[in-house]
Amino acid sequence: MIVKGLRKIQNEHGYLPDSELEKLAKEIGVPRRMIEEVSSYFPAFLLERTLDRPGKPPAVMRICRDLTCHHRGAAALLDTKTGLPAVAAKLSAETGNEVRVEGVSCIGRCDRAPAVWTEPHPAARVEGVHAWVYAGRDRNYLEARLRELADGKAPSTADTDSDYETLSNTDRRYALPVLAPGKAHHHAAHGEEHHGPLTSVNWEIDVYAREGWPRDYRAVKAFAESLTAIRRRCIPRPPRPEGKDLTPEQVEEYVKVHHPKLWDMKKSGLLGMGGAGMAAYQKWLDVWRQRSDFEEDNIEESKQPLSPVKPKLFEKYVVSNGDESEPGTFKDRELMLRTPHLLVEGIIIAGLMTGATAGYLFVRHEYPEQIHALREEIARAEALGACGPNVFGTGRAYPVEVFESPGGYICGEQSALIEAMEDRRGQPRNRPPELNSNGLRDKPTIVNNVETLSWAPAIFLRGGQAYSDSGWRVPGSEATGKAAGFSGRRVLSISGDVLRPGVYEVPIGLPFRELVEGANYCGGVIGKGGKPAKLKAIATSGPSGGLLPARLPLTRAFTEEARAKALKGLRTDNDRAIMEYFFSTYVPVGAKDFDLLGVPLDLNFFRNLHTIFAFPAEPMLGAGIAVYAEGTDTLDAVVNFTEFYRNESCGKCVPCRLGSQKMVQIGGELLGNRAGGRPLTGDEAEVLNADVSELYKVLQLTSICGLGYVVPIPLATALAYFPADTQKKPAS
Repeated sequence: MIVKGLRKIQNEHGYLPDSELEKLAKEIGVPRRMIEEVSSYFPAFLLERTLDRPGKPPAVMRICRDLTCHHRGAAALLDTKTGLPAVAAKLSAETGNEVRVEGVSCIGRCDRAPAVWTEPHPAARVEGVHAWVYAGRDRNYLEARLRELADGKAPSTADTDSDYETLSNTDRRYALPVLAPGKAHHHAAHGEEHHGPLTSVNWEIDVYAREGWPRDYRAVKAFAESLTAIRRRCIPRPPRPEGKDLTPEQVEEYVKVHHPKLWDMKKSGLLGMGGAGMAAYQKWLDVWRQRSDFEEDNIEESKQPLSPVKPKLFEKYVVSNGDESEPGTFKDRELMLRTPHLLVEGIIIAGLMTGATAGYLFVRHEYPEQIHALREEIARAEALGACGPNVFGTGRAYPVEVFESPGGYICGEQSALIEAMEDRRGQPRNRPPELNSNGLRDKPTIVNNVETLSWAPAIFLRGGQAYSDSGWRVPGSEATGKAAGFSGRRVLSISGDVLRPGVYEVPIGLPFRELVEGANYCGGVIGKGGKPAKLKAIATSGPSGGLLPARLPLTRAFTEEARAKALKGLRTDNDRAIMEYFFSTYVPVGAKDFDLLGVPLDLNFFRNLHTIFAFPAEPMLGAGIAVYAEGTDTLDAVVNFTEFYRNESCGKCVPCRLGSQKMVQIGGELLGNRAGGRPLTGDEAEVLNADVSELYKVLQLTSICGLGYVVPIPLATALAYFPADTQKKPAS
């Protein structure tokens, strides 16, 4: 209740008045210090004591300073002497209304960089709207909006996500048949349809669009009917004969027989799409095996109708992680806005299949349209009977609600997200215990990415094998009778120096070249003026993986012995066939480097490459990819990456808090030395590389969460792959 209350106050007043905080503390029955502990932590909350003018919050324009926005000139816009902050100061003096221009961390519109978030004076706000977004606008346009803010007016225009047709790998879009929210039962009874306000992209993930079906939650209904048929409210968990757990093999046999839809998740090979890449099946299995409120004994023998049961002691939860704050990542923005039915149905399916008692959609506050779309969709699902007090007559209660994030990149870490939902500072937990046993409210909890849950309806309705078979296949391998390739599909966000930045659904394993240069995807690398250009680098996982060069160097020439050893070390025949193809095509014996664009878009393949070649910095693959053309100042870029992690560190653990600042300091000194014409000597460069390498090890061994783990990677990649840029600024 604290976070929700603070968000409501902030949206209404533009800041947190002390009187409102006191009132909130009394309403929810907590000490004022608990309110202060939370409100002072999250940067999106503006405290009264921080105001220059008591009781009068400023109008604020926040310019994204990260990754692609930085690459597109955000630093110049934020320059305190020549940029928009100077304009704001002048306008404040002229009008008497305080206007601020500040930098802000990524707000998820990287395909339209630079992105801007604007909050006018409270008196000028439109009812129900507390912020306006601008994306891809030039300085003159933004200055005009600043003038309106200074004059005490609401901005006259805004850039909505709904009106922006995000570029994708298909031009075919559907106006989908849906069931009207207020007339769901009438329409369902008469087989009528009406069209929703937004179109959907023609992706495989949207099984309803692909099949031309109304969004009628048929996957949930089918599973509900299967429960009713066996007179159960949930599938019974694996037994524990004589109090002992079954072996993993016995558990799998039990799942195959008693929970075939969960086994379908296993067959699909669906991985988490949030970064870690853990199998969705494993998370669901672990929570299903925990005790549930819906495990009444002998219900199948009862002749009484199933009646709704309220959770009592053994609650379990499913949480969708929609805090999409990694710079360069914006795919979930489109999924939540254009296909909200998939996410809502996915979280219901996960709950019904694992015995959970409620579902929560955790969404970053910078996505107001998405929050609205999801709340509308939940209301429609409730009207259909797909969630709420009695899911499709099963006697099973399963409410779903949206939780608006208080802000901050760290809330994307799943345990920090849970902390924020429990009205505490969003700081990662020390583990164990794990969330599958002690998550939200200390109950078993699944936390899945938006995309992971959004794939669930397609997998449920088409089968796990169909999803698994949709990955990229090694050319020519079909002729052997055993097609080698990858499993599944995923959605990626692409920004930077490409002709068509956007959101693309791809078969997992698709080579980078097809994504970056393919006519159906990004259309090639572009430089100044939109002219074709050479590729210099790719940020393959937002800032987390630093920058990889167009040709990735090896620490030593590739030998026949190294090739044989690498293939022997792979776990499966499929992995070996894939790697053999890659070696023969891109890394022949004697090679000293290889083409980055030949690398398949697969998380495990990236991990295998690092195991084989032991790169100076661990290569990563995430959902956000940024492309950089020849002429990019890579040192400037990676220092910006490092500043992001320094800015977003929660400060809980000492290694991350101090290490991130140290990395920024090192990067800043390199930029300063270069600007002053004092390049490093050979000995100095060697010492610096050793220092960064040591910090790299310390941070990765001692940090509590993944933020500290990746902090050293950007600078390490610059030193390893772009040493010339650390000595001299490249010609643009």
